[in-house]
Amino acid sequence: MSDTHLRTLDLNLLRVFDALFEERNVTRAAQRLGLTQSAVSHALNRLRFTMGDELFVRGPAGMRATPRAAEIGPRIREGLLQLGAALAPGVFTPGETQRVFSIAASAYACTILLPGVIAAVRRQAPNAEVRIRSAGMGLAEELDAGRADVAIGSYTAIPDRFDSLPLMQERMVWAMRADHPAAETELTLDRLITLPQIVLSTAEDGHVVDGAVTDSGLERRVIWDDGGVVRRTCQQRGLPSPPTYYAPDAQSALALLGGSDLVGLLPRRLCEAYSRTFNLKVFDPPYPSKPTDIVMLWRKEHDAAALAWLRGLIGQAATTLSAV
Repeated sequence: MSDTHLRTLDLNLLRVFDALFEERNVTRAAQRLGLTQSAVSHALNRLRFTMGDELFVRGPAGMRATPRAAEIGPRIREGLLQLGAALAPGVFTPGETQRVFSIAASAYACTILLPGVIAAVRRQAPNAEVRIRSAGMGLAEELDAGRADVAIGSYTAIPDRFDSLPLMQERMVWAMRADHPAAETELTLDRLITLPQIVLSTAEDGHVVDGAVTDSGLERRVIWDDGGVVRRTCQQRGLPSPPTYYAPDAQSALALLGGSDLVGLLPRRLCEAYSRTFNLKVFDPPYPSKPTDIVMLWRKEHDAAALAWLRGLIGQAATTLSAV
């Protein structure tokens, strides 16, 4: 963009660009901005003329960003966030805010932690909106661009550009249906290595190393397993490893355990929350097992008073869970 275009550019056009980049839909972008569809379309035409690029073209899944739009989208979002932070009042009033907060979280965090967070938001900021996003591949870019305010998950390496806060620890337990033949006695390692297993794996695209994937420097745990204990034990004893099945999310794993002869290693709080629903019985691992850290992280530069308030609510909800 030339200096002449920059001097004459209406900043409201950048808000329209940002909404279209996020929503990929003219109707939803208009609703988000409080404008008519016609006004958004008119603004897009002005942007196209200014930028000398189509920016967004219609496709089967909505408005598809052109390579130029995909290149500048995160930078425009970053600029708008910094401008908003510079102009925002120093004091945040939850009861008056209409801010949209975005939390990237796994199914585990949505089930165990976020109900308490949403309840607190409803009490303190009834006019605020919370959007929960998937914490999959591209999470680092979502945080960098400000499309996610915070992320909650298990991370084994965090780049310096992010701040983080340990929220709580989670122990893993073996679960099976309550009337499973193996549920009648203590779960020993000798018994465990003979049972078909289900593994919770949220891995999408990306190369998994030691149960984690690396995404723009952020190393995120995607496989909740025993670290190879069963496999190594079988190898040492000259036995074949038991059949292993994979579930893409926690709820699917729980349902499969409740309706099959599989056993699975899952987070304790999750199993306890759904043990009655899926008729499950849980056992502590018959081997030394370290707890898993659940962490909240955010981009250092995105540290406005509103986000500090949100992080405080998440931390309080985690403290309450840890005390139980």
